[in-house]
Amino acid sequence: MLRNKTVFTREAARKNITAKSPPAYMKGSCLVSELSSIVDQYSQLRLRAGWKIFSRDGEVYGEAEGRTIPEAEIMEGIMGDESPLSYLQAAVCYHHLMEYSNRKTDVISTAILDDSYICQLDLFGHWRFGKLERSFNPIFFYDSLLHPAVIFFTYHQEGLEVIQKHVHRFAYVSYTLKTLQRTWATVS
Repeated sequence: MLRNKTVFTREAARKNITAKSPPAYMKGSCLVSELSSIVDQYSQLRLRAGWKIFSRDGEVYGEAEGRTIPEAEIMEGIMGDESPLSYLQAAVCYHHLMEYSNRKTDVISTAILDDSYICQLDLFGHWRFGKLERSFNPIFFYDSLLHPAVIFFTYHQEGLEVIQKHVHRFAYVSYTLKTLQRTWATVS
């Protein structure tokens, strides 16, 4: 059973603040790029005081109080208002940050599905998965152990058409998260 379930459209997963543009990704570059401006593009999120996020040589890391924070812990530096929207934004922000690493997740906000987008794709003959009996809207809920969680699906058309399911489970007291990604359906 999903507790306090909130259903979103794909538009809720988009960046909603026009801020300084994030740096361009340069593969193999030894340049240090500050990625803190990525967090600023989501209305419900901000960095903790004294935190910064960087990318260098395909590694994403943070800095706080003079110490280096490994990639696995960078989401500890992100704060939000603990609303369902903030957790959805944090999940998408995490994937956006990972675009600057060697462990890209290939999740971009324009690939996130919802039922309305599927209807549009089907209307124009671009949906080859047939009639599906479930909703693909992004959802927020509390899992059985009362951890905040977000699930959304992405649609990828490059080569083999794929729908991927993305599960994000957050810590109780921070936006630190664990992710699970799996292929949900394919069309060859």
